[in-house]
Amino acid sequence: MAPLAPTGPANPTPRAGQADPPPRRHVAAAVRFGLLVALVAGLGLTTVLTHPSRRSLLAAVHSSHLVAPLLAVVGSAVLVMALTPRTLLAFVGGALFGAVTGTVYVIVGVLAGACLSFAVGRFLGRAFVASQLRGRFALVEQAVARRGLMAVIIARLIPLVPFGISNYAFGTTSIGFLGFLGGTLVGAAPATVAYAALGAATMKGDPSGATYAGIAVGVLGVGGTIGTYLVWRRRPRNRPEKPTERDGETTTRALTGTRSD
Repeated sequence: MAPLAPTGPANPTPRAGQADPPPRRHVAAAVRFGLLVALVAGLGLTTVLTHPSRRSLLAAVHSSHLVAPLLAVVGSAVLVMALTPRTLLAFVGGALFGAVTGTVYVIVGVLAGACLSFAVGRFLGRAFVASQLRGRFALVEQAVARRGLMAVIIARLIPLVPFGISNYAFGTTSIGFLGFLGGTLVGAAPATVAYAALGAATMKGDPSGATYAGIAVGVLGVGGTIGTYLVWRRRPRNRPEKPTERDGETTTRALTGTRSD
């Protein structure tokens, strides 16, 4: 008895117009990016709902004087990862430890939290973002890669760029870790010093100190706003390609109705 013929090909070819299934690595990258988005959204929602206040932060540090410096550093790192505004942390740090010491504690904690957020963004989101860059977004990414340090500094000085979210976002770009660290330190230091001085002056009841610190905060806000406008004006744009000499010759022939054999 003859064996039965196979009813269909063992490896059927895809039909015309049918897209091939995406590779597993692309699916995995998309899943990790989805986890990153969910993580940042969840942290933001938690911060909005719980909204740690100055009073609660002050009470948390005052509850344990022996480990207050360590608690200030670790707490600042955790709260930065949870998208708590660093200006609030700087104000509380200045109120608790003074302008100078509070600035040091908060800067160390903010840098630690920013670096951890950067690492999370790099692990979960970089592969997917790199595979999706097209057009103007690719130009922006290239500009960030070329001027990584300056791009981070500018982002830290612009008031409209949320500090916590930008830490995760920078991790999805091709910027190097050292450029991110140096840019964060340089860009975040001025506002941290100003808000720590404001917190220290407020706690001590020093009107003149609070006035000077408030002026510094206002100057930083105005300067950051101007910087936002300048950066927007110099944003990368898609430019049409210049026609080549052969393209111009072809166009001329088409308009004149002549051709050469």
